[in-house]
Amino acid sequence: MTEQAANADGVPQPKGIRPWSASHVLKPPPRVDYEPAGYVRLLKLHVVNTLLTVVTLSIWRFWAITRMRRLLWAHIRFDGQPLEYTGTGVEIFVGFLKVVLLILLPAALVVTGVQVFLLGSAPHAARILDPLYVLGLLWLVALGKYLGLRYRTSRTRWRGIRGRLAGTVAPYLWLTLWTAALTVLTLGLFKPWMDAKRIRYALHGARAGSLPVTCQVSGGNLFWSWLVAMLLWPFSFGLSYFWYKARVYRLVADRTVAGPIRFGFTASGWSHAWLTLSNMALLFGPGMLIALSLTPAILGTLANIGHIGAQADSTSLYWALTVAALPTYVAIAACYLLFMPIVWERRIRFVCRHLVVLGAIDLAALRQAADDRTTAGEGLVGDFDAF
Repeated sequence: MTEQAANADGVPQPKGIRPWSASHVLKPPPRVDYEPAGYVRLLKLHVVNTLLTVVTLSIWRFWAITRMRRLLWAHIRFDGQPLEYTGTGVEIFVGFLKVVLLILLPAALVVTGVQVFLLGSAPHAARILDPLYVLGLLWLVALGKYLGLRYRTSRTRWRGIRGRLAGTVAPYLWLTLWTAALTVLTLGLFKPWMDAKRIRYALHGARAGSLPVTCQVSGGNLFWSWLVAMLLWPFSFGLSYFWYKARVYRLVADRTVAGPIRFGFTASGWSHAWLTLSNMALLFGPGMLIALSLTPAILGTLANIGHIGAQADSTSLYWALTVAALPTYVAIAACYLLFMPIVWERRIRFVCRHLVVLGAIDLAALRQAADDRTTAGEGLVGDFDAF
């Protein structure tokens, strides 16, 4: 057996084993692949989903996410066999309602009550709420990611076998709260430990069928990468974050084991940066170019309204600016309709191209886990991560 030593987080770390995904190790043949679903097919489904979402005042989006995932999941292959997505729009909708009624609404009432009290008794004391807003935002984002990951894991099957996360929501809420607070108080220096603890909570103890999943990532392994990213942030216009992100993905893959299965991730910081920036260029590039080309016309419109003076009210100013910016809005909407299916497939191909799975799976010994009793969906993140 391999010797192990505990790091600063108390997580056992293997000695004598260099991560397989290091640059000196050849990448084995891919076991995860994506078979294109067809741009026209994806485009038709995306256009119909978008129109129904607009007509139903965004209520259809829960079913739109489900339909798109079922199509894309069916074209992802692991060892030649496709994945299956079994989630439903009703489950995601119920999850959304639970988040709104049980978390967002009570939080909004508490914040409103505190604001009214402070503004009435001590107006200057209301400024102390600003850090709390930051913490609340970080908490909601982390909660949404965890709920989405837990739901998608339990609703994804391969050969009839599905995954399951071991953690529960209540402890994760507390974990996200105090790690976010420490990250803010330390001006971001605690972020590597925050990321590692949250990832480890989500993955450690999970199951893939009957295979136990262990994750041994720790913040100490990420600290120097994060420190360098922070120092280079203003000089690289934020691009240094992609190198930290690549380090997180590689380390999590190297330190995660599912029974006899080991993982690796080969994407570099350049790869992450190119994927993100090129996708943004597809979705927003044409709109930004049109906006820049229309800037002189918009400035001229403002100047003409200024000459009119008091005869121009706020309504006329609003409509003048709206008409001037209308081509930009049309371009962004058109890019969303035409290029979003391409963005989804590019994300999937990126993961499949760089994810490596090592080890043999004994299908005879791989038993199905107990059915997930959770019927609620992901709530917060259904709109943002459906690729």
